[in-house]
Amino acid sequence: MANGDQNMLAFLENHPVFTLEELRDYLGYKNGDRKAYDTVLYQKKMQRIGVIKEGLYFSIRPGSNVQQTSPDPFLVVSKLSDDAVIGFHTALDLLGFGHSLFNTYYYFSNRFRPALRFRGSHFRSVRTPEKLQKKSQQFFGTEKGERVGLKITVTGKERTLVDCLERPQYCGGFEEMYRSLEKMPYLQFEVLMEYLELREQKKLHATVGFFLEQHREAFHVEESLLQNLERNKPAAAVYWDRSKKGGKYVKRWNLVVPEAVLERSWEEL
Repeated sequence: MANGDQNMLAFLENHPVFTLEELRDYLGYKNGDRKAYDTVLYQKKMQRIGVIKEGLYFSIRPGSNVQQTSPDPFLVVSKLSDDAVIGFHTALDLLGFGHSLFNTYYYFSNRFRPALRFRGSHFRSVRTPEKLQKKSQQFFGTEKGERVGLKITVTGKERTLVDCLERPQYCGGFEEMYRSLEKMPYLQFEVLMEYLELREQKKLHATVGFFLEQHREAFHVEESLLQNLERNKPAAAVYWDRSKKGGKYVKRWNLVVPEAVLERSWEEL
């Protein structure tokens, strides 16, 4: 076996999911060099790689084929942009707090990326909050991890909690979100507060304050923290979720909360 072929097999062994740019860098080709794409075409013909989308591929183990190979969806979502940060319910799953299994995978990116469907899974991008981009803090509150030997970036507990409370629809709705967030064993409140300060959104202070007040015993929340959040609440009442009809006004937080959330009605089932 030629050295070039051995090098390629070594790359595929260590890169179950990879981008064209990663392959180009590994082979030492210059940016834009077509040789990398020609290599992809040849390896595809040899049934050593499969295509997820243009520029993104997965390795096929010897003795297997493209239909039998199911690339790790967490690796796929981590490779969909060069600035991908795994978030929302997908982050909850990776952190070990997800309540239910999902086949939609979410990631942050600085710009819009088209949604992708692959092998029954859905991959959706969410634009990194504008305040984080302006302050060059896109990676604040994130963690570096490994998945099948490859590096991934995922939001940590505190940022995940805030992001989920901001957009419950990306967490499977309020019940799934609550059941997942309630699995967190503890929170670093200084990280949580720093993230809220970076975001500069009064509604976020209100939703986080309401959630922590509901869980003050479980998370050992001191009244001083709640008072700090309360000082930054909206001046007028805001709806936590405008898509939910009705709701009850919670004066302390100037927040209209869905009744099911206020009463945690799912616990009665």
